[in-house]
Amino acid sequence: MDYLAKNLRFLRKKRSLTQEALAHDLDLKKSTYASYEVEEGNTPPAKTLYAIARTFEVSMDSLFEVDYQALNEQDLLKISERETYFPVSVDLDGNELIDVVPSGFQAQAGYLSEYSDPAYISSLPKISWNLGTYESGTKRIFQISGDSMLPIPSRSFILGIKKEYNELADNQAYILVTQHDILFKRIRKEGPHLHLISDNPVYPPQKITSDEVRQYWLAVKAVVDIPDENQLALASLAEMVSDTRDKVDEVLSKLP
Repeated sequence: MDYLAKNLRFLRKKRSLTQEALAHDLDLKKSTYASYEVEEGNTPPAKTLYAIARTFEVSMDSLFEVDYQALNEQDLLKISERETYFPVSVDLDGNELIDVVPSGFQAQAGYLSEYSDPAYISSLPKISWNLGTYESGTKRIFQISGDSMLPIPSRSFILGIKKEYNELADNQAYILVTQHDILFKRIRKEGPHLHLISDNPVYPPQKITSDEVRQYWLAVKAVVDIPDENQLALASLAEMVSDTRDKVDEVLSKLP
């Protein structure tokens, strides 16, 4: 269900604002803003949604996905505490761009500490990409490193769509932004915990609490650079298979 119109009415009245006053703060015509508060009415462009989210100190996604009126004051506070607002990049016409987070240590460390800072988000590389029939929602691209999700190779770019915890589906692959790392794993929910599962069986599952995760991005597409020539000789392949077999044997030997 789309709660946007209902939430805008609720948040505006909670601040004791008229439609005219809020429209003025947002640099909009009253009639334009009023159309956002009508069920099945107009949807604000990304630039306006960003301004609304900043005004009310909530995330952009939660404006659509959370029924604020059904929450108590403490839960409303938690929404503000977890992520005051969710910055996105837009072009001059207000169309949302897709930000790209490279796999380098500095880039990912910067994202972990500055992911809700508009100035940082504006510094990320961006692309404008027609995604065809992919589901709607804010999108971001993360470059991964490591071989835990083979056959998707290290340094692939993963297109993610932002999700909330209650939207997570077991066995789907996600980019998870935690306090200390950016992970690419399949997940399985178990009470307050998440089991993080690698597609590469060499890596055993991990277990974390959902409170450790700041952002969830449903992985929908992997973009892989094609090398100019074959990078894998037969000798390298044999060595890789042997190394993988050794790792599997090591994991199996530790199982009860």
